[in-house]
Amino acid sequence: MKLISVNDLSLQREGYFAFKHVAFSLSQNEIVGISGENGSGKTQLLETIANYEQADSGKIEYTPGVRIGYMPQNDPQIIEQTVRKYLEDIRCLSKDLAVRKDQLDAMVTYMKLAPYLDRTVDQLSLGLKRRISFLAAVVGHPNVLLLDEPFAFQSDETIQNMLSMLQDLKDNGSGILLVGTEQNDEISEILDSSYHFENGRLQQLQSLKTKDSQLFFSVHHNSIALTHDLVNYMTRNANGVVEMKVPLERKDAIIGKMIALNYQFEEAHDIEN
Repeated sequence: MKLISVNDLSLQREGYFAFKHVAFSLSQNEIVGISGENGSGKTQLLETIANYEQADSGKIEYTPGVRIGYMPQNDPQIIEQTVRKYLEDIRCLSKDLAVRKDQLDAMVTYMKLAPYLDRTVDQLSLGLKRRISFLAAVVGHPNVLLLDEPFAFQSDETIQNMLSMLQDLKDNGSGILLVGTEQNDEISEILDSSYHFENGRLQQLQSLKTKDSQLFFSVHHNSIALTHDLVNYMTRNANGVVEMKVPLERKDAIIGKMIALNYQFEEAHDIEN
């Protein structure tokens, strides 16, 4: 399901186009990457989608129920709260939709921020502030996540942890727009589609995902109702057979989840896109 559709969008500032005639969409269970040089229009596009800028022409369509989490490239806030209080306050803003308190605690530990919980955010290094900004975008459990240069000033280990969290969000139905000056092989690996900004225009690059897998399961009397993330992969459910189309790299994990819910795995066919 499409979450956001951008149609013929243009933004002009001080006599020049920040971007022009941009068109793309973001769907559930999808990570879209946008690369480009500094000043190419990436940040302005993200700010427009997040409703911090107003486009001069074109249209952005948001599917009802869309909740946006946004990590800006440069956060102008001077945050004098402690890391603990700031993240908890952000979490509480989303009420029942947010991650649980124990989940937030686990994220803080995973991102190696636990030693800084009682420090005020404004006293921390830029790299730590950006990790906190990343978690602030995530803790509301958004179904659309907009990230502007999220990996800047981060160690390789931290980037791997962030990528793992993004993959988990994707698997649970979120759509993620990932913007950066450049994307290395590790980052490109998680992208479902990729675009490049040049001279204010957005061009789609060759598809990064080449194969899906069609899975077939038989339903038994003790089969358990599918969880939301599995329903998103289902293409057909009829005559006691569930069919699913999943990314090839998720094939084994999905089969394992289905077996755990008492579905009998029957066969799989890899599909060239």
